[in-house]
Amino acid sequence: MTPGTAANPEAVKLNGYPLFDWLRLALASIVVLDHAGLALPHPVDGRLAVEVFFALSGWLIGGILLRTDRAELPRFFFNRSTRIWIPYALAIVLLYGVALAKEGPDIFWLKYLVMDLTFTHQIFTVFPAALTEMPLDGSGNQFWSISVEEQFYLLAPLLILFVRGGRSIALWFAIAVAMMGVGWHFAAIALGVCAAIMEAKTSFSGNPITRWTALAIAILCAVAMAALSIDRIAPIFAVALVVAMAKPGRRRPMAEIAGGLSYPLYLNHWIGVFVVNFLSKRYFPISHTAFVWAEYVLNLLIALALYLLVDRQIQLRRNNWYSDAIGRWLAITAYVLVSIGIGAGVAFQQLVG
Repeated sequence: MTPGTAANPEAVKLNGYPLFDWLRLALASIVVLDHAGLALPHPVDGRLAVEVFFALSGWLIGGILLRTDRAELPRFFFNRSTRIWIPYALAIVLLYGVALAKEGPDIFWLKYLVMDLTFTHQIFTVFPAALTEMPLDGSGNQFWSISVEEQFYLLAPLLILFVRGGRSIALWFAIAVAMMGVGWHFAAIALGVCAAIMEAKTSFSGNPITRWTALAIAILCAVAMAALSIDRIAPIFAVALVVAMAKPGRRRPMAEIAGGLSYPLYLNHWIGVFVVNFLSKRYFPISHTAFVWAEYVLNLLIALALYLLVDRQIQLRRNNWYSDAIGRWLAITAYVLVSIGIGAGVAFQQLVG
């Protein structure tokens, strides 16, 4: 069978949202520039960008699950696993391999490797102390958000497909309020799911008034965060921005590339920092501003290459790899990995505190 010819039933479960591709690239770029030390206007920073990523996942994955029945869950887990795990595994091999060669193994190298492999990074990580423990001075600290996403992929199907009222706005709004109350990162995801439920019921994204209203709410939230330091409303800002940009339409090739390279850019942007820092210290000293933009451009080129060589090839071929059995085994593997990670995390806490 020719690559890309097999049908993917999830492809018809959501409208196309071309602005989301550019949003992904902008969010990944903010994270990269923030981690490189560029002074961004408050409240814009890497953490706020990740909140928007979470709201976007809630909208997209929630929208898919609302149109999914239980028999289709193997396909759901297969698509998430192939899309997320393969590029993520490559990023882990690169980061931990370089750290092993440069710094050697220690208990913290092993701890964070296990946490990242089992999608439990954020459960047992305490910032900012963790930045001194992680390999390569915290170069992989963005991996915590992949753990949050993966945990959402495992919990959301259980709630939406197996819990009475799991498709209700009331449940997901209650989750969002509870998460905002304790400051956990699932708040933006839950609000994204709320928006997806409203979209499934009303198709409100097709109404320009809805999107302009959402944009106004996002601006008000941004002002409140900047002027009043009300950071707890970041999830509201995030979902409002997603709704504001949820204009249905046909995705363009350039936009697809922009959205596609955002994931390898987000995962691997430590490489550009590492290379430019190495060269500038040894061969041509440059200013901090030049350093930031040099590593950003290099990271864009690296991300584009990884997208074309890895991510794009997965998208073209994964439908031909699919079977229900593989999907079920990947689902079991995901739940088992998180369970192992929780047990290992408890053990590491006893070892290293």
